[in-house]
Amino acid sequence: MGRSLPAFSALLLLCIAPALSAFQQDGGSFLSLQSRIQEVFNGSRSSVVRVKAAREQRVDNKVKRLLKMGSGFFISKEAHVLTTGLLNEPDRIWVEYDDSYFLAEKIGHDPLCNLSLLKLTSKPKDFTFVSFPEPRDDLAVGSILIGITCALEFKVAPTYGIMQSHEFSFGKTPFPTKMIRSSLPLGLGEVGAPVFDLQGRFIGITYAALPDLRSSFLLPANACSRIRDDLLLKGKVDYGWFGITTTRKLNLQNGFDILIDDFIEGSPGALSKLKKGDMLRKIAGTVIRNRGNLANASFFARPGTFVEFVVERDGKQLKIPVKVAARPMFKRTPPLTVSEPEGNLSADSSDTKHNDLNDSANP
Repeated sequence: MGRSLPAFSALLLLCIAPALSAFQQDGGSFLSLQSRIQEVFNGSRSSVVRVKAAREQRVDNKVKRLLKMGSGFFISKEAHVLTTGLLNEPDRIWVEYDDSYFLAEKIGHDPLCNLSLLKLTSKPKDFTFVSFPEPRDDLAVGSILIGITCALEFKVAPTYGIMQSHEFSFGKTPFPTKMIRSSLPLGLGEVGAPVFDLQGRFIGITYAALPDLRSSFLLPANACSRIRDDLLLKGKVDYGWFGITTTRKLNLQNGFDILIDDFIEGSPGALSKLKKGDMLRKIAGTVIRNRGNLANASFFARPGTFVEFVVERDGKQLKIPVKVAARPMFKRTPPLTVSEPEGNLSADSSDTKHNDLNDSANP
């Protein structure tokens, strides 16, 4: 028995060595993740602000003061700030940054995506701004995301979660463009914050919270860039419009193909060589597998430019150029409603046909 003890100890060591090594590796990974979150936070915290908007209104001979707060972030060295969900027609807008207060004016607002561009009337002495990366669509499910937010009256702080999916709708309510669903938890004041990946690249803006699902939606960086450019240039966003309605048809793979159902009179689609019954395959390089792809292609199409439609007709693929028009502001039921102030979502019903007129969203 005495001679077997060393042998037993050696065997035990051989058994636990792999587990110990894995534990050490996991610990190293944990510390590495912790360090990356801290690095991203420290590198971007000076670009994040708290945005507040106030309005007074008289109700029953009493003055009622409405206040809404959220997060925002600098996007230029001229102290432009991008944020979401300001009060309609506020009497006053200001930004809190580094324990100081700065008045701001609204440069423009996009009602479709509920984004506002502000500019501070005077700049802080020291601040940084978020740089927008080249358009990319390679964010993988499970990627770690880091948000930097201003919750309530607390200090700027990081939060993290993972990328869960890309979504084109919430229930039966279509989004104006493809959204990122994440596990980032969002509370009061945290909508409007920037979100980064572990490399510190800007991924998108916190758009709306789904507290019951412990989830949230982010408007991707390329959509933010689309809106930012137009708001900086002219204070509003001109979206493209094709003027087609579509329907779905079951295919042999038990999926659905998207077919042109009709055209709106005088629209770009009606004036092109597209025909009813054409099966949509691509628009401007975007593969059309569902109606969300169509909405996404419309979102990024710029009025006055030509986009290429690839359609299938009588078993042949055709390439048809369509000149994009500016989207008319038809009055419709808003496709997305963001409640005040948490940013919870509510869905509205919609019919079975779809068009690319999701233009009057007014969350």
